[in-house]
Amino acid sequence: MIIIILIVAGIIAVIELRKSSDITLALARQKTMYLARQQAQYWDGRMNGYINVLRSLSNIMNFYESLEPSTRRQTYEDTIQSVFEDMPDFVRIFTVWKPNAIDGMDARNIGRAGSTPAGQFAFSVTRESGEVKVMTSAAVQETMEYITGSASRAVIMSDPVPFKNQGKDTYCVRITVPILNKRLNEVVGAVGCQLDIAMIQPIVIQTIKDNDEVTSMVIYSDNGFILANYLPEFIGKKIETETQYGQYLDKVIYAIKNAEEYECFAYDPELKQNMAIAIVNIPIGASPTTWSVMTGSTEKYIMREVNAMKKFVVFLAVLALAAAAALIYLVLNSAARPIVRVD
Repeated sequence: MIIIILIVAGIIAVIELRKSSDITLALARQKTMYLARQQAQYWDGRMNGYINVLRSLSNIMNFYESLEPSTRRQTYEDTIQSVFEDMPDFVRIFTVWKPNAIDGMDARNIGRAGSTPAGQFAFSVTRESGEVKVMTSAAVQETMEYITGSASRAVIMSDPVPFKNQGKDTYCVRITVPILNKRLNEVVGAVGCQLDIAMIQPIVIQTIKDNDEVTSMVIYSDNGFILANYLPEFIGKKIETETQYGQYLDKVIYAIKNAEEYECFAYDPELKQNMAIAIVNIPIGASPTTWSVMTGSTEKYIMREVNAMKKFVVFLAVLALAAAAALIYLVLNSAARPIVRVD
């Protein structure tokens, strides 16, 4: 009888705990995806903030024909330097215009700081060495290809490249926004920046500290470049160097490249734990370039309440078994006593 009670109670407990585990895992995966989407929205807003600074400059420059030609270069140089002082994450800020587009005076500006050898307006200001310096833009060719290309009206962002910021090694992405001549409805130039991505890592680490359910977090560019990582030693490497995705790596790479959502449950050998993983796309303004954010939650954290329930169920089962055994023993012992007749 004790064995029968134990088997029945055990089966019921196992079924209930398995159902609880499945429900908990399903809810946890939904929450992990929700957290990834939240982070994607945050970084979308953060990057749009930088883009909007450049758009504001572009909007100012769109009306260049309302200024006296002789004052246009100096006016925009002063404006760019003023903005640059308030944007510490910008390593460089620059503007490049079509030849003679800004004032028709390229020939008069040969030799001027912020102009090409032909006098073309290509002003830039940088803090790479630690000092704020004025220079001729180093991206004239790339910017001219953009201005005259089919995507000239879109905001574009490059993949990260090694850079210096105040003498320190870092990685930057170049963001470029078009400048329009409103009267002609023509792209006449561009304004852009080199954005230091080092500002991403501290926010990623703080996000992990502030959220118990977030154990791992990574931000990728669409070519698999690692912008920030819960394991800092992977920053600057490609996703192929990571190990947390296991057999799902190819599917993760595809999702990142094609700006798709993806989720899986995999073993992270670095953390030595099973992880619920969610990946969500981060659109960068109107740019064709995208980023993706990964958030991960450990099975240990996900199942903490279920594991506590398991311990409680085992305790109750042992207690019930002991009580049943005692009760059966008393009943059987009572039934086994001889009946003494008194005549």
